[in-house]
Amino acid sequence: MVSHFLFQVILFCAFPTVLSLEKNPHIRRVSLYIYVSLVLLMGGFLGAVFSIELFNSIKLSGGTIAYGGFMMACVLLTFLERDVFILQNIMRLVFTVGIFKVLLFAIVVKTLQADRVINALDVPDTLFELSIPLIILGAVLIIIELYLLIFMFDRFKYKIKGHAMLSLAYSLSFILVIIADGILFPLLAFGVQSETFELIIGNFSGKVLIGCTYGLFLFTFLLLSRQRMERVVQEPLLDWNLLLTSGKDIVEKMDRREQQLRQAKTVFETSREGIAILNMDFAVVDANCALVNMVNPVSADQGVLRNEKLLERFLSPETGKIAQQTLQSGESWSGEIHWSSPEMRRYGMLNLVPVIDRIGGISHFTLSLTEISELVHAREELRFLANHDVLTALPNRRQLHNVLAKDLQPFSGGICKALLIVDLDNFKQINDSFGHVAGDELLLDFTHRLSFCLLGKGRLFRIGGDEFAIWTHSLSSVDHAQELAEAVRREASKPFRLDEQNLVPLNCCIGISVYPQHAKDVKTIYQQADTALYWAKGLGKGNIKLYKQGMTDSRRQSLQLETALREALTENEIEVYWQPQISLHANHITGAEVLARWQSKALGWITPDIFIPVAESAGLMSALTRVVFAKACEALIQMPAALRDKLIIAVNLSARDMSDSLLLSDLLNLLTAHGLVATQFELELTENALLDMDTQSLTSFKQAGFSLALDDFGTGYSSLAYLNTLPFDVLKIDKSFIAQIPKESSSCALTRSIIQMGRELGCEIVAEGVETTEQAAFLAAEQCQKVQGFLYSKPLPVGEFIEFCRLYPVRE
Repeated sequence: MVSHFLFQVILFCAFPTVLSLEKNPHIRRVSLYIYVSLVLLMGGFLGAVFSIELFNSIKLSGGTIAYGGFMMACVLLTFLERDVFILQNIMRLVFTVGIFKVLLFAIVVKTLQADRVINALDVPDTLFELSIPLIILGAVLIIIELYLLIFMFDRFKYKIKGHAMLSLAYSLSFILVIIADGILFPLLAFGVQSETFELIIGNFSGKVLIGCTYGLFLFTFLLLSRQRMERVVQEPLLDWNLLLTSGKDIVEKMDRREQQLRQAKTVFETSREGIAILNMDFAVVDANCALVNMVNPVSADQGVLRNEKLLERFLSPETGKIAQQTLQSGESWSGEIHWSSPEMRRYGMLNLVPVIDRIGGISHFTLSLTEISELVHAREELRFLANHDVLTALPNRRQLHNVLAKDLQPFSGGICKALLIVDLDNFKQINDSFGHVAGDELLLDFTHRLSFCLLGKGRLFRIGGDEFAIWTHSLSSVDHAQELAEAVRREASKPFRLDEQNLVPLNCCIGISVYPQHAKDVKTIYQQADTALYWAKGLGKGNIKLYKQGMTDSRRQSLQLETALREALTENEIEVYWQPQISLHANHITGAEVLARWQSKALGWITPDIFIPVAESAGLMSALTRVVFAKACEALIQMPAALRDKLIIAVNLSARDMSDSLLLSDLLNLLTAHGLVATQFELELTENALLDMDTQSLTSFKQAGFSLALDDFGTGYSSLAYLNTLPFDVLKIDKSFIAQIPKESSSCALTRSIIQMGRELGCEIVAEGVETTEQAAFLAAEQCQKVQGFLYSKPLPVGEFIEFCRLYPVRE
């Protein structure tokens, strides 16, 4: 009989196993529903038809064998389909079959009780009548037991780790439920009495055998279906709400769920964000194409990441451990990560979120990865640009301060550290003449030269447009800092080739401060090197200056003077003094040169040789010129008309003035406002001021009515070229020539030549700085037209000048 038993068990196990292999989910599901319906329908009949006796003590009815096969098939159906509606459908199926059997048995009872029914086997109607409540009880127990089994599995999958242990635990639960059915059914059907316990004891071994037999098959099936089980673990199989839900509501809920699943699937598959589902072991269950392309771009297989533990790839062991602990506690984790791909190092924002099931447990985790490689590269570029120069890629001023702060540690004897600030001479002129592209090429060439020159000696920084800094911290003495500066200057003084035709000369000024001899902190060493550079530039092009005590005080005074001068220009502290110009032959006043004088309220009397250089270096010459011109106009209109109309007023212009495009219009506006005309004014320019000026600027002043005078003639260069091309009316001989006549023959010869040259060019000649009668006599003999100097008058305030004009004849 054992063979008969085994054949039946194998039959009940084989059919659901074969049906589970069907690929079409609809056919598979319908086939399994039909199969369990038939087993459920036939189970009661088989129980009434036969029983099998095993080992002389174990009795198994055909219904018990069918019951075990039915329960196992329902469990397999639930696992295979992974759908919370499966149990609802099985419950309906059990309910429908139960109703059918109850109605059928009720009809059979009535039929057997009828008068003219032929009952050939003499079957008693009470057999069917007594079976009706047992059918109902069996159906209820089946439903309860199935829900209990699935409920237990839903709990086990959160508590038990490992596929084999989970399969074993669930198979044992299945066996216990089968055994429990053998106890509960008799108790509920027949009540608590001695006969019932005898029945339970008699059938107990059979229930144990049925449970173990089908439980062993179930364990084997689950153990061999690892991938299916992993998917089942990730999805809920039980929804208590469905027990009281109508069929229509279930259909609507299924439609909504299907729509949500389609939407989620679309988002999952088409998202540009990498998404993956992780199991409780943090291994990948599923991943979208975006994540595959990020992590493994050479593979087109979407399943290439399945079962891979991505956290081990993305996170360090320490960070990964923290992330896992955070997720297991029910909280999310996010952070910036990086990983390597065949193309480059990539960066992303990783977000990990635990997925909470209906009962509050964690079912799995979601991983989302947003690539931020471009953002990180842009951030790195911004970080680089914050500390480096764009053109030369050299560290910039900010980085220099960082390096100084790091390197200027407490001094240990024997080693000097030096900061050299290098400023290129004439770079602006080259940049303006040849264009910014050529200027950039020159800076790059200069950078390469200095980098080569400094190999192993110091670090190069670009701290401004044409300013560089060199930091060296391995000098044995201050002299070595100066030697390094000399090497840099020699390298810079070599001509630079901008193109095939243009080879331009260059030079540089360098300021040096040495640690610890001069400074002991970042701020001081930088200020001192900058101050030394200021002094070097003040000496002219190509100079090197080592910081010395007193330089800072001198420069601080210069800055203080600059601040005071700015206030003086707005606070009406600038005065205009008038130095008369005298006709040598007629011995009368022809005009005057107006000169700026400054009586500071805070600093007292400041001489021109002090504040004029400050105004030039601070870019205040244009403002000073406007103030002087305005005050000259104001004083002029206060003079008697007979005097005012006979005077020619000379006003000095600087090189900065000639590059001021608004100066001419401003001067003309001042003249109009005071009722004066340009022909009453003579504008004086030095030769050196003409170097950076075009002819058109002078022509514009000339056309406006101003006379033009070339001041300090003979002290510049290319004088003859200027005389031939520029429209000057007056040549003023510099006082340095006049001071030596008539004692030195060379000065006499030069002065004579200038006078003769000017006369032949049609220019009026004015000699400055005449202090003796001998000088005046020599100039008169050489036919110099005008003179000015202390022999006649020093510069006078306007009131004294007017009084001087009353005592000294004015030209008619």
